[in-house]
Amino acid sequence: LLLLSYAGIAGLWVGAQVIDIPYVVNLMLLVTSILYAACHWSLTLREEQALARGESPPKEKDENGNDKESDDDDDEEEEEER
Repeated sequence: LLLLSYAGIAGLWVGAQVIDIPYVVNLMLLVTSILYAACHWSLTLREEQALARGESPPKEKDENGNDKESDDDDDEEEEEER
């Protein structure tokens, strides 16, 4: 979907010079594509910065919205019991 967003930005930018595209349609599609790409990279950067600060990555959720158990959690519990 991110690659589609990049293609949409380039396509609209070039296409608007060649083909008549209604202003509102062009504006809405271009702004939506730019925001989608920017939000995606913002979330990626946020995760990278958290890892650089030594914070643990967020836990993944299962289909019910509960935190998934990882194998690392089981190892930590075994060490605490000893």
